Amino acid sequence: MERDLFVKIEQQMTKMSKGHKLIANYILSHYDKAAFMTANRLGHTVGVSESTVVRFAMELGYDGYPSMQKAMQEMVVNRLT
Repeated sequence: MERDLFVKIEQQMTKMSKGHKLIANYILSHYDKAAFMTANRLGHTVGVSESTVVRFAMELGYDGYPSMQKAMQEMVVNRLT
């Protein structure tokens, strides 16, 4: 389950908007940092709005940013154990 987020991102990468690709690339490279950022902070880091981050999470099939964030945090925990 820990790689589900990466799989979802890679499957949809070609259809993503420029802003969503910025978020996706940041998550793929720095999910351990992104897992503990708010949607606002993640958006600020990659140069998009908070609402773009929320739409990105929903486009990947999550209920919203908190559920995507939880998936990233589970990846970090699984990596540490």
